[in-house]
Amino acid sequence: MNTINTTSKKWFEGINSIRFILAVIVILSHFDDPFIAELKNSSLPIYHTAGVLLANLFDGTAAVLAFFIISGFVIHYPNKNGIKDLKRFWTRRLIRIFIPLIIIFFIGIKFGHPEKAVVWSLICELAYYIIYPFIAAVPIKWLGKVVIAFIITFVLILIKGQNDILSLLKQSNLGYHSYYWQTGPFLTWVIGLPVWLMGVLLAENIDKLRNTTFNKLLFLRISVFIYSCVLTYGRSKLYISYLLSMNFFAIWIYLWIQAEIVYFRNRKASALLEKAGKFSYSLYLCHPLLYLLLSFWLNKTEANYPIFILLTFILSYGYYLAIEKPSHLLAERLTKHNYPKNRI
Repeated sequence: MNTINTTSKKWFEGINSIRFILAVIVILSHFDDPFIAELKNSSLPIYHTAGVLLANLFDGTAAVLAFFIISGFVIHYPNKNGIKDLKRFWTRRLIRIFIPLIIIFFIGIKFGHPEKAVVWSLICELAYYIIYPFIAAVPIKWLGKVVIAFIITFVLILIKGQNDILSLLKQSNLGYHSYYWQTGPFLTWVIGLPVWLMGVLLAENIDKLRNTTFNKLLFLRISVFIYSCVLTYGRSKLYISYLLSMNFFAIWIYLWIQAEIVYFRNRKASALLEKAGKFSYSLYLCHPLLYLLLSFWLNKTEANYPIFILLTFILSYGYYLAIEKPSHLLAERLTKHNYPKNRI
């Protein structure tokens, strides 16, 4: 029998697991798989078709939107009754992102800033952390705020995404950009705001939601994966820009993440994945630079591709231990507050 869990929690099982899986999806979407490239370049139709299909398996942008939803959730859940100390809130959040980011930025200067592939999403996160207290103070229900954000985003897309809209309607390249972040660092956060606010909405309602079944969770997992593959193919072949499609897809991602959190509310998630998720930010932040550096040392062959991935995991974990984890501890010391080991 389904029950409603109304007990507030300090941590939710499965969130770190999702973070790790999402970071891996981003990596696989950015790394050039030589096996897939060989299939796509094959003169045999069956191999070429297999290569095209495999090339659309991993959608990094969809993974980033899932990150946004999780971020909104973990920010709002412990602050549903208000932020007691605004200075401490901002200090803790900004330090945890800024220190690892700044160090990667300075390392990346010599190599043409490969980290730019992911920095756009971190700029969005910083914007959300800054404006969240002000949005929370607006006397409108969170669902209303999500709807308003969607309307603003829709208008902005109509103004800034005209080339992509025309390309879709004409099925021809009329200045087609295709990417989610095409409005630039100062406007992309507005495009992603309704997605992040859906995470806030989820946090607002999570304690009231009934438990879900594994069959429903499995259906959502599979459907989200298939949906992402279709959108990846549509972006590259049918002029269906991520700017036009991703915010709609985010609603389905929201339902999937909601089901994950509710399902594991009274269950244990994989201990290995939960531990791996703790360095997901370092993995996400470091992988473009690591891929470039490893390319100087390893040839991009089918045999070396697993080595690229393995070394990326190992070196990113080292970055977590050396940089990210100490930045968390510094943020806690500066805010003069003892946080529990597992925290949102």
